[in-house]
Order: sequence, then structure tokens, then C-alpha cells
Amino acid sequence: MQVEPYIALQWWTQEQPYDDLVQSFRVIEASDVLRREALLRYVRLYGNSGLWGYTPFTHNQVVDRARVTMNVIKSVCDTAVSRLSRQRPRPRFITHGGNWSLQRKARLLERFTDQAFYQGGLYQLAPKILLDAAVLGTGCLKVYRKGAEVQFERVFPGELFVDPADGFYGEPRNFYQRKFIDRQVLLRLFPDHYEAISAASRTTNAEDFTATALVDQIEVLEAWHLPSGRGATDGRHVICISNATLQDDNWEKGSFPFIFLRWTDPMLGFWGEGVAGEIQGMQMEINKLLLKIQRAFHLMSVPRIYVENGSKIRKSFFNNEIGTIIPFSGTMPQQVTPPSLNREIFDHLNMLYSRSFEIAGISQMAATSMKPAGLNSGAALREYQDVESLRFTTVSRQYEEMFMEAARQVVGIGKEIYSEDNRHDVVVTKDANSIDVVDWESVDMDEDSYVLKVHPTSSLPATPSGRLAFVEQMISLGLLGPDEAKDLLDFPDLEAKLSLDRAASTLIDRNIELMIDEGMYVAPEPYADHQLALKKVQAALMKAEQNGVDEDRLALMREYLAQTHLMLELARQQTMANAQGMMMPGAPPAPGMGGAPPTAIGANDGVMPV
Repeated sequence: MQVEPYIALQWWTQEQPYDDLVQSFRVIEASDVLRREALLRYVRLYGNSGLWGYTPFTHNQVVDRARVTMNVIKSVCDTAVSRLSRQRPRPRFITHGGNWSLQRKARLLERFTDQAFYQGGLYQLAPKILLDAAVLGTGCLKVYRKGAEVQFERVFPGELFVDPADGFYGEPRNFYQRKFIDRQVLLRLFPDHYEAISAASRTTNAEDFTATALVDQIEVLEAWHLPSGRGATDGRHVICISNATLQDDNWEKGSFPFIFLRWTDPMLGFWGEGVAGEIQGMQMEINKLLLKIQRAFHLMSVPRIYVENGSKIRKSFFNNEIGTIIPFSGTMPQQVTPPSLNREIFDHLNMLYSRSFEIAGISQMAATSMKPAGLNSGAALREYQDVESLRFTTVSRQYEEMFMEAARQVVGIGKEIYSEDNRHDVVVTKDANSIDVVDWESVDMDEDSYVLKVHPTSSLPATPSGRLAFVEQMISLGLLGPDEAKDLLDFPDLEAKLSLDRAASTLIDRNIELMIDEGMYVAPEPYADHQLALKKVQAALMKAEQNGVDEDRLALMREYLAQTHLMLELARQQTMANAQGMMMPGAPPAPGMGGAPPTAIGANDGVMPV
């Protein structure tokens, strides 16, 4: 018997793919119902509300408004996310033994990604994506191009779909996203499809509309099909609605424009598992116990009054008035308040609550922002935090990898923007408070010329006391000087004072950068910190010589050092003259004292050679 080959709905092979794409999506949506129901359950447990659905028309429909709970899932997830998102990972571009020119490009490329992260609000989105991973198992960041800008978007996993068979090994070749967009916005985005968009139905799935909505949003499907190999041309990217294809272009990249953060990698399949899935049994048992306790308190907390038969006491004698006189005959009535529940039930409830934190790897002290007794030194607190963070090593690495992958995609989109639009001006960060504009040629690098690494923007303790203890320890070991310590102690209340103290060091750093990167000479000012300038510029000069910086730029730094030596010498002579009460014969006036500014000197002018 001959078996006929299986023919799937291959929308990526059709000239007008919207019909096959919608049908394929409905099949995948039906097969994915268990995962989507689990996501709803996790959202309900975390938000303590009976959510009906996660479309714009069903997310506010609550099926159970009365819920009593000790929400351990929310407490554990929020604590874990707060701990992991304290750091702001920053990708660094490390060259493979490159010269100065290549290293300069790497620095500018790093600043280009910094500006893209800041403009796109990535550091504000990242904790939300991490929370999605903790609650739902998988968080998703979408990186895409909008005109000449790089955009970041947090995508709810319930809007993403993968065929279970296609994602069995964790590397699907087809990916789908569903989104509801206002019809007028869609008309503005795709004006060439005015008639189709105007006539499109909201969705082909009637279950998405269980409530009447006043907005006119329609379902938009976006799908990707990866090319079959390097250099293949069968990749495709399609955006469609129920009755038309809005955008259809080739997809040459070997990955989707999404970055996935999984709390726990699955043994099989594509989607991860989060904290809510691990401790949902505990949470549901806690909810059941709380309901029983609530009923028991309502039923058993009312006092009972026992009256002997034949005592001739009427019920009207019992009231809430103070000093009520109740006549009785025979045995006196007794008021008894029985215990509402056995103490073991409360012990069991506390055990479930504590065990939930243990399973998730979070201490209850961390959840309540309490410091363990006896841990007072900075070293002890850091050791305690390191031990507590071991449970989240894998998640922490994935969190850092998300930023590195975002940097890769930002660079790729930047290449597209500046090659297609023939643009040359690139916005990069200059320092913490300003930006700069450079030429794209000074930023563009081949991917083989660098490797990406990530490091936190601050590896110091988060609390002021912990940071102060850390800096004091580094100073005592001789690893930091006063100026470096001031740079690390960036407390908000000291920022204004420390920014003034760091002004001399910042000015010298700017002059070094101008000479090395821009080839621009800026003479040292008479009022500058010349001792600090000698230390910094000499170190920068030796490093520049090792990196093969052009000789003309090295000459600028040598000139800067010579001028600094001259100013130090003049200042020394002026100090000696003031001490003797007279000006030294033949000594030129000190800078800033009415004399002419110093001129450039050479190696034979009697000043320390450079």
C-alpha cells in the first residue's frame, strides 16, 4: 500500500499567503489551548483575580471576584525579579587584538548601543520581561525597526504561537504573533490596503469577543519562516489580516526578531516553566485552607450560651446592653467559646507558605526586606547575598544574554538603516549627561572583528551602608585612591558635591579623549590638577603607544605632558619666591599671575624630557 505524502498548509510558498496563513494559525491556536489555559491560570494566581482571557475584549472579564489568599506566588516572583534586576547589564565590544583604530570603533559601537538601549527604554522593559519569565515561564523581547529608529517591545507570551511539532527541539522554523490594532492606525500604516482593512472583520475566532467593546480593533497576524540554510532565499515575513496580505517580504536572517528569557529551560519543547508553575500546587492548597479557616471562624467564633432545661430563662433577657440583669432558677447559664480550628491546621498553613519560598530558592527574609541577625559587616552581607543568589545563576546568565543578543540585533538593524537610507549621522552617548553625533563609518565594524561580553553598570552593593563598607575595604587594601572612591560613592544626596570634586578628573579624561580620538589638542589650564594630569596622561600615553595610535596623536599627548611639567615647575618657583618674600631673579611670572601663558617646549629646554 502506497502512502501519500503529507502536504501541510505552507503559507510561505503561496503568492497570496493570507488565507493559508490564517488557517494555519487557527490550527496551531487550537493545538496550543493547554498552554494558553496554563498561562491564564498563572496570571490569575499572580494577580489574585479570575481573568477570563488576554485579548483586549476579554482581559477585564473577571469570573471570580471573591478570593481569599496568601499570595505566595506574587511575593516569590516579585522578590526574585527585584533581586535579579538590580544590575543593569551593559554589553561591551571586545576586539581581537585590534589596533587603536579598531578599538575606537568598538568604543563608539558600544556607545551606539547604549544610546539605542536608552532611547528604546530597554532597561525599563527588562524587569517586566523577567517577571513574565518568573510567572509564565517565558519572557519575550521584540527588537524591530521603525523608520530610522530601533524599537523594543515586551510581548506577552499568550500572543505568541509555535507549532508544537515544529518547536519540539526548541528551534522552530515558523513563528507567529497575534496582535489587535486599531483599524485607523492600521489604515495609516498601510494606506495602500484601505478597502481591505475597512472591510476586515475583527477576527475569525468568535471566542475572542465575549464582551461588547467601543473600540474598533482588528486582529493582525505576523508570521516568519526562516530560510532553510545559509544563503537560502526561501525565508519569508508576512503581515496579514483576515482578508488581505498587508506586507510580504523576504526574511534572510537565521533567527526571529525575538529574544526569549526562560526561567527554567524545558526538557522538551519550546516554552519554559516559571515559578508559578512550580508552586501552584502549594498556592492552591493555601487558598483551600484559608477558605476553610474563614468558614470556621464565621461558624465557630460566635459564643454559645448553655442553659439548663427548666431554668425558666427567656431569650429576651439576653442582649448587648452593659450591666444586664438576667434572672434564673437552678443552674446558672454558662457562656462557652469553643476553639474554631485545630492548631495543626495553622501549622500546616505556615509550613506550606515557608516551603514555597524554599522551592523557589527565595528566603522569607529577602521577601520582607529583613536582614539576618548578626550580619552587620559589608563582607558578611555580600557573602550572604552571593550564597542566596546561587539558585538563580542560570536565570541571571540568561538575563545578561538577553542584553547581549539585543546589542547584536541593534547593530544589525543599524547596518540596515544606514545602508538602505544612505544615512551617515549616528547618535551615540558622550557621557552620563549628554549625547554626540558621529559618522557611521567610524562606528561600523565587521562582526568577526569583536566579541560581545557583558558586565553590570555597578557591581557595588545596592544599599548605602553596604557600598560605603565596600569602598572602605578597597581603600584599606590600597586598591582605591580618594578620587576613585569619590567616583564610586554616587549617593543621590552627595551627587552635587561629588560632581564638583570629580570635575578635575573629568576634565583631564575629556582632554585625553579629544587628543586620542579626535586628534584635537587642548592645552592644560593653569588651574588644573597638574599632578593628577601627569598620572593620567602618562598612563594613557603608554597605553596608546601599545595600541599603535598614530604618531601625530601621540605627539599631542607628549606636548600636553610637557606643558604640564612646565606649569608645575613655574608653580614650584612661585612658591619658593613667596616663601622667601621676593621673586626669584630671572624667574618668569607664574601662570595666572599676569604673565604670558607658557609655550610649548622640547626635550632640550631644561624641563623633564618626555
